[in-house]
Amino acid sequence: MTKLDNFKKFVSHHPEFVDYVKNNRVSWQTFYELYDIYGEDDKIWDKYISSDIKDSINIKGLFNTLKNINLDSLEESIGSIQKAVGLVEELTKPNEKEEDKNITIKEEKIDKLYGDENAV
Repeated sequence: MTKLDNFKKFVSHHPEFVDYVKNNRVSWQTFYELYDIYGEDDKIWDKYISSDIKDSINIKGLFNTLKNINLDSLEESIGSIQKAVGLVEELTKPNEKEEDKNITIKEEKIDKLYGDENAV
């Protein structure tokens, strides 16, 4: 892997870098130069990768997601899924019973064919 590929992998593990770039606080070029000079394990990343920042980003994203959920539409979707699952269950149960009947009928015919009349 090239150093650029390693940098991309490093960035993918730290999504908070995207916020720094979006807010024009740091450029990707600056992040790459820091990565090239210091590597992944240096203390330089502590100011960019803080647990407080991670928590605030995750909580902010969670609130935004929850805010955008329409509960009525979610309830309708869940109801539709339940109906579909119920329909699939109904359609598969009778097929299993019919297959069992067909198997026993075939067994009876084979047994009588070979003259074993005491068989099931």
